[in-house]
Amino acid sequence: MTPILSTHDLVLRKGDTPETFDIGRGLTLLNTRRESDSTLLSLALAGRFNPHSGSITIDGEETTTRQRFKRVALAGVTEIDGLDRLVRVRDVVREQIAWSQSFFARTPRSAEAIKSHPNVEKWLEPLQLEDVDVMAQIGDIGPTNRFRLRILLALISRPGADLLVVDDVDQVRKMDIRRKLLDDLRGVAVYLPVMVNTVNEEGL
Repeated sequence: MTPILSTHDLVLRKGDTPETFDIGRGLTLLNTRRESDSTLLSLALAGRFNPHSGSITIDGEETTTRQRFKRVALAGVTEIDGLDRLVRVRDVVREQIAWSQSFFARTPRSAEAIKSHPNVEKWLEPLQLEDVDVMAQIGDIGPTNRFRLRILLALISRPGADLLVVDDVDQVRKMDIRRKLLDDLRGVAVYLPVMVNTVNEEGL
């Protein structure tokens, strides 16, 4: 079976050790050496960072950074998807919906319409967000749902994604929450290949 994504002699920064690996269907846990390397790798795979050298292919075709930007959903990089705790869930989801669809399409306003939007609805059950209060402030929905929301926003932003990359799951310090999130991602991986970066060799 052809891997979803492959790297060949990928060098993120000049002087780094070349990396060659494959990512298949389902859920893939990729162990990296340091948190900084993990994030930089996630950014490169998702088309947010231009690596020094090497190649990255998707479905057997070599890709440019710009092509990966359009084809890979990315969650877990705080500099990109960090959330303001005082903002309502409704507002960040609605904004992401607006960016993900044609400019002339109507953006839903009510909680019910937001949850039933086709770019949202299919991911609520795998991420266990069916009952989340979209009118609540982000700071009030708890750490597990906050990370789930970041994943949801990434999926909304790339409705036709070939792959979801989740960076640094170790930023979730409580092991029970981390396990819940990995279970959620296994549910997402039924529909879309998922790669999770971790620096933790044990406890996953």
